[in-house]
Amino acid sequence: MRRALIDQLPHKVGLSVELPEGESRHLISVLRMKEGDEVELLDGTGVRATATLWHQGKRVMAKLSTAPESDQTLMAKPIHLAMATLKNEAMEWAIEKAVELGVRTFTPIETEFSVIRMNKKGEGAFQERYQKFADQALKQCGRLERMQILPPVTLEQFLQGQTAMIWLDETLAKNAQTDLSLPHWLKQHAKGQDYVLLVGPEGGFSPAEKERLLRLSGLTPPQNREINRLHLGSVILRAETAALFGISLLAGNCFPNSK
Repeated sequence: MRRALIDQLPHKVGLSVELPEGESRHLISVLRMKEGDEVELLDGTGVRATATLWHQGKRVMAKLSTAPESDQTLMAKPIHLAMATLKNEAMEWAIEKAVELGVRTFTPIETEFSVIRMNKKGEGAFQERYQKFADQALKQCGRLERMQILPPVTLEQFLQGQTAMIWLDETLAKNAQTDLSLPHWLKQHAKGQDYVLLVGPEGGFSPAEKERLLRLSGLTPPQNREINRLHLGSVILRAETAALFGISLLAGNCFPNSK
């Protein structure tokens, strides 16, 4: 069934809601849906309902035919992915897969080695664009909870606002010590906590950025934050692959009702 994302669902069967312009245009002009066709409405917070399309002048309306319901198995997981910006196709792919795997929050990070510079297109341009890709993925994969794209920030800005995270450091792959692997770390921690996963750009962080991260990891004094510096094995992965591998491992360590 086709899906549409709206701000708020009516609370009972028989009530109607006007579809947002972008959603109605996609359903009518792109998908060629007609009056009387059924669509599944999502509010992005975990609630869905089936509705029937009808027209009120130029407005496209949807009349609820089933009561709003939720499904905990289709909700997002308590995972926040902070990822250095990649080239367009790679970033879009990573966002799409992050939604499918259940990431709840996504922060684009601009680093010294980032190819994409966020400020070139004006404040909010990339956030809006990435949110559109995330919302499209939500409707395609069937999850019910929208992945929130936060405003892009620099690495330093991000570190100032976080108290605990997992940093996937590809340079650890050279030694690949078992006790520094993400799978090993997860075995030592109870299920159910919130996770923040930091993934750097292609080529890694700059020397200055890495020095900052090492300091916050407690490897050089002083230690004032909890950053767990871990790896995913002896193979050096592309940034988007590392992000999704890490997300998959973290998702398996969430409570069953957050799957």
